[in-house]
Amino acid sequence: MAAGKRRGTGCLVLIVVLLVVVCGGAVAVDRAVAAAAENRLTDAVAQNLRDNGTPAASTDVETVGFPFITQLISGNFDGADVRLTNVTTPDGKVDRVDLKLRDVSIPQDVLRGGALHDVTADSITGTGRLSVAEVSRRLGLEGLKLESAGSALRATLPVEVPVVGVVDVRADVTPRLEGDTLTFDVGSVTAEGIEVPPVIVDQVTDQFAQPVTLALPFEVKLDKVTASNGSLTVTGSATNVPLVQ
Repeated sequence: MAAGKRRGTGCLVLIVVLLVVVCGGAVAVDRAVAAAAENRLTDAVAQNLRDNGTPAASTDVETVGFPFITQLISGNFDGADVRLTNVTTPDGKVDRVDLKLRDVSIPQDVLRGGALHDVTADSITGTGRLSVAEVSRRLGLEGLKLESAGSALRATLPVEVPVVGVVDVRADVTPRLEGDTLTFDVGSVTAEGIEVPPVIVDQVTDQFAQPVTLALPFEVKLDKVTASNGSLTVTGSATNVPLVQ
């Protein structure tokens, strides 16, 4: 009886081992297939960025969904997460862009290594991060320094005050989106040792009201901006996006 139990246990262990080996092999094959598709999608993203004048220093693509081999057979993928660094746009640098591509279509000949064409995504959500130094540069205000201050930014800039001369004034400025442009709402304007005249307050307010153009790749339309940890973060989305036509 004991010997029979041992044989039964041994068979069960063998079955479990075989299942682990088979499943592990299937996962390995699936991952290899996913890696091949990721390479093609990376090529498509990089080509789009170059063609549209927004190249990135690095492009990292990771597909989502499992099992992947069934997606490969159809050429329709659940999606991919894309991470870009140091994206150059006509308006300046964006330190980092994170994109979520969903319902991606890649033709079979492209997956087999052919020329890129007709790679599309049904939807994209994107997040871009700009350093406060880059924001300061785009504003173009001489001597401006920006620091994070909770959900706002603390601005310091030299201003000519009548009678007093040039002084550093400080203002808390809150970023606000108007379409694809950024402006700032100015809070209190102060300077050490003096009361800032209303004319100077108006001057600072007008300077920060000038629009700063923002853009993310793939024509992502911006809908939100926040400030934290030394950077501005913008988010947006796009639909029916041709990655490569």
